[in-house]
Amino acid sequence: MNALDNYYKNALLANLCGEYKSLWRKAGKDKEELVRLALCQQSIPHAVTFAYEGKGLTKDYLLGEFGEYINGVVHYDCDGVKGYSYRLFVDYTDKIMESTDVTSLMWCDGTDIYVPRYKCPILYVSNKSNIHLNTDGFNHIRVYLFDESEITVEDLDEESVVVVYKYSDKCKVSKGKYCLGKVNEFRKEIRL
Repeated sequence: MNALDNYYKNALLANLCGEYKSLWRKAGKDKEELVRLALCQQSIPHAVTFAYEGKGLTKDYLLGEFGEYINGVVHYDCDGVKGYSYRLFVDYTDKIMESTDVTSLMWCDGTDIYVPRYKCPILYVSNKSNIHLNTDGFNHIRVYLFDESEITVEDLDEESVVVVYKYSDKCKVSKGKYCLGKVNEFRKEIRL
């Protein structure tokens, strides 16, 4: 049984809802459609938590089987929101110029993210990722932080806000020397 079949089996055992079972079956073996399904904002917490707990997809499997659809590849309308853009980064350490609306980062260690002026992305940070966030002003960024992941808000204009939803007591939020804006943290329980 490959990692995808094992993940599906574990998801069914955890009472994956009927809607997602149907969507998963509809996507079939189409790798791009499976990535798009995983990038739906309702899917991301499930996918990243199962991966962290060893019941989902592994880093090596994602890189080997889905490499052509991740790490910079932009997908559109994954949630059915016309015009919204999405990306998934796995084990990515290069700099990221944030250009999408929703970005999921898994196993990204020391990754620098640069958010241009007026951009307000949603970031999902998981699987022991360590992210450094830099902004160019007038930003309102949402971060969903999982497991033992960390984010350091290095540079934040005083007019900007970063709202962090922490899904674990083990994740960390830090502020750098040039973090002049507001960084608000909230603790949330994960519901799968």
